[in-house]
Amino acid sequence: CFFSLLSHLFQDTLRWLCKKKAQGYSVVGLEQTASSRCITKMQFSEKTVLLLGREKEGIPVEYLQLVDKCVEIPQMGVIRSLNVHVSGAITIWEYMKQVGLRQG
Repeated sequence: CFFSLLSHLFQDTLRWLCKKKAQGYSVVGLEQTASSRCITKMQFSEKTVLLLGREKEGIPVEYLQLVDKCVEIPQMGVIRSLNVHVSGAITIWEYMKQVGLRQG
C-alpha cells in the first residue's frame, strides 16, 4: 500500500492550511492540549493534513486555531514528550493502519 506524503515548508502556512480545509481536508495537529484525543482513539479521514510543531515550542497558536482535532501519543513513566520526528512517524503509521486498510 503506497500513499502520497507531502513534506514542505510553506512561506504562508496559514493560507495553505485554509486552502486545504476548503478542499475538504481535515487538519490534525499533533499536540498536547486540554482537548487532545489519544491517537489510538482518533478516526482519521483519508484527506488528512498532519500538522507538526517545533520540537520545544509545539504548534504556534495561530495554526492551532485552524486545527480540526489534536491528537497525542500516550506515554508512560516520566517522559512527557517524544522527538517530533518519532511522533510524526508514529502518527503516520496509525494513519496508514486505518486509511491504508480501508483502501485495500
